[in-house]
Amino acid sequence: MKKIVYLFMAVVMICSSALLFPPSKAEATVVWDGVELKEGTIGKVTILKDTPLFQRSKGKIVKVRTLKKGQTASVFAVTKGYYHLYKKTFIKKNSYAKFTPVPEEVQYELNKEYRTVYYGLKLNKKHDYTYYDTQKGAQEWTYRGAAYGWEVWNINGKRGYAYREGKYWMRLGVANSDSIFLNIKLPLKKGSYWKDDVNGTHYRVLSVNKTVKTPAGTFRHVIEIKDSEKLYYYFAPNVGLILKVDDNGKNPKRVFELKKIN
Repeated sequence: MKKIVYLFMAVVMICSSALLFPPSKAEATVVWDGVELKEGTIGKVTILKDTPLFQRSKGKIVKVRTLKKGQTASVFAVTKGYYHLYKKTFIKKNSYAKFTPVPEEVQYELNKEYRTVYYGLKLNKKHDYTYYDTQKGAQEWTYRGAAYGWEVWNINGKRGYAYREGKYWMRLGVANSDSIFLNIKLPLKKGSYWKDDVNGTHYRVLSVNKTVKTPAGTFRHVIEIKDSEKLYYYFAPNVGLILKVDDNGKNPKRVFELKKIN
């Protein structure tokens, strides 16, 4: 009788788990030139002649199997003498295999969800920007020049804000002051999280591949960042901040938006 009770409880627990944790949707497969492209893929090898596939085991190189002529495989690294493939396997770098790198534009496009953003969040000083702020109205941003490592921008002809982008942070603050109100930790990936030790705000990267429309146009591969105050920031690569959304009311509200870029 106890066995039946235990079996019944086990079935209930399994069913409950299935309800609480539904199966996740399968990730879309990205294929480039006949090869499934995964995070970190830098190219592919086409096998021109049967060649052994190796793996290290207990400090020794051992043969796993043979890759046949005509097969292709993703390459994740190239070192002296070897092409490194999936699951820490590798083949010798010789005339038995032909390496084809993923073109830069394809790499960016296909690996967009996996990419790491190292820079490009600050405003581009080659352009002038027109924003609309729901509290301050229309704003014309023009690059003024550099000062103490900061890029200073005039707003409506007067000195306004300053950007600073380095290896570890992108900061935005009031020009000629110690006031910094936005600290973005670099590099960024989807899921990146950090706490601003200055104001205590928490940030998380929701996406590095959003498509966002503003009156200035349609921007792709946009970085979406949410903070603990329910504010959303949208940065277009090499353009800078294009949109800020406040989600504290009944409906999300665009409070800062790029209208025009020259």
